[in-house]
Amino acid sequence: MKTNQMIEENNQLRRRLNHDNRVYYEDLLLYVRFKSFAKNEAQIESFLLDVLQDLVAAQKDGRSAIDYFGKSPKDVADAFLAEVPQNFWEMVKLTGIVIGSYAMSTILPSLTTTGKPIDLGVMLIAGMYALVMILLLFKYLADTIYHVSTWRLHKGLEWAMLWLLAVVALAPMFLIHLWVKTPLRVSLDGIWGIGVILLVWVIGGIIYLRLTDKRLWLPFVVVALLFGMMGIMARIPQFAPLLNIKLGRYLYVGLMIIGMIAFYILTYLATKKLKKSAS
Repeated sequence: MKTNQMIEENNQLRRRLNHDNRVYYEDLLLYVRFKSFAKNEAQIESFLLDVLQDLVAAQKDGRSAIDYFGKSPKDVADAFLAEVPQNFWEMVKLTGIVIGSYAMSTILPSLTTTGKPIDLGVMLIAGMYALVMILLLFKYLADTIYHVSTWRLHKGLEWAMLWLLAVVALAPMFLIHLWVKTPLRVSLDGIWGIGVILLVWVIGGIIYLRLTDKRLWLPFVVVALLFGMMGIMARIPQFAPLLNIKLGRYLYVGLMIIGMIAFYILTYLATKKLKKSAS
């Protein structure tokens, strides 16, 4: 069975669990996935599916997850993960996905205007930083799943601290774009810029069509199409002069604002649907 088929079967089979068993299993699932970013994905998903099938069978016999697997699922997960070797190509794949996604998400907004070169070196450095932050986030999330805190913060203060940490983590990415300059700068005005936009559309379209669940990624597709069309219009001689007049600039900014509003609305609706289908 292919990995995406195992993930889909897992999503469907989890609906058969009662509330307590589902909470127990989903904690285990998240812990294993967060801790296994550099391990063979097929082995990880096979293990998770086997555990789920056993748990569903035990539930039919009237046994709870705690009765069947014990009160220390973390120990079971750690024992399994210790047997799965690190996979170099999984790390390469994750690196490519993160840096590629970051590049594709930043290059289209950069191409909405002309006259400014694209710094590929900065894109690579910022993408590597994003990869490090994601790996640290995975580790943090895995460590918090089975960690029982001995002290509690007020919920508002907890949210404030999370926002502060997010700002501290994301600030270097903006500073990299602001302060760092590399020789790997290319000008993508004219036909070359249009070609890159079309290439990004094709690559993004192929990736989107191969996704099992496309709902959460639809907002990104809409924004990518809008920014791409703006970039193409800026490189067409008949439309380019419009950007030099006041009304044209206002329309351009208005399209960008509409695009971001559409992105947040579609993201909210997609997230709401995913939560509803998961319940």
